[in-house]
Amino acid sequence: MSVAAAKPGDRSLWPVGLALIAVAAVSLAWRRRAPVAVLVVAVVVPPLYYPMGFPDGPVAAVLWVALFNAAVECRLVVSLGAVIVVNAGFLAVAFARGGGDGGDPEAVTDARGVASLTLGLLVTVALGQYVRSRRDRAEAAERRAVEAERDREAEARRRAVAERLRIARELHDVLAHQMSLINVQAGAALHRRDDAERAYAALEAIKAASKETLRELRGVLGVLRQVDECGDGAEPGGPVAPAP
Repeated sequence: MSVAAAKPGDRSLWPVGLALIAVAAVSLAWRRRAPVAVLVVAVVVPPLYYPMGFPDGPVAAVLWVALFNAAVECRLVVSLGAVIVVNAGFLAVAFARGGGDGGDPEAVTDARGVASLTLGLLVTVALGQYVRSRRDRAEAAERRAVEAERDREAEARRRAVAERLRIARELHDVLAHQMSLINVQAGAALHRRDDAERAYAALEAIKAASKETLRELRGVLGVLRQVDECGDGAEPGGPVAPAP
C-alpha cells in the first residue's frame, strides 16, 4: 500500500508521523465496541500520513485490520464504503503525482498500485464477510439449541403437571371407593353387633380395605416422587402401581 508513499531517501519518521501511527494503532483497542469509528480513523490517517513523505507500513496495517474488523462486525455497505473512499483518495494522489498524464510511467505504476490495492481491500472485505457469516450461523445454531432445550424443559414440566393431575384423579377414585367400602362395612358391623361372627367379618373387611387403601396411597406417593424426577427430563410413569 505505497501508492502515495515517499520514495527511498525521503524523511524518516518524525513526531507528527509517530503521533499519526499512535492514533491509528491505539484506535484498534476500540475495534469491537466502535468498529465504524475505528474504521473512520484508519481511513482518515493515511491521507495525512503519506503526503508528508513518511515510510509505508504501520498505518497500512492498521487500515487492513480495521477494514477486516468492520467487515466482520458491520453491514457490508460500511466496509464497501470504506473501500471506495480509500481508493478515491489514493487515485487522487496518483493522478496528482502523475499530472493526470496517463502516459507517464510513474502514473501508470500508481494506477496499477491502486488496482492492486482495490483487489486487496475487496479480498479483505470478503474474508471478513466470510467470518461474519460463519459466526452468524454459529450463533443462530446456538440460539436454536437453547430454544429447543427450553421447549424440552417446558414440555417435561407440562407432562409432569398432566401426570400429577392423572394421578390425583386416580387417587380420588381409589380412595373414594375404599372409603365407601369401609363405610359400608362399618355400618354392617354396627347393624350386626349382636351377631359376633358377622360383626367380626365386617371388621375384618374394614381392616383389609383400610390396609389396601394405605397400600394404594403409598404407591401413589411413590409415583408422585417419580413425577417430580420427570421434571429433570425423565418420562412420567404409566398407570399408578401399588407399592408392595
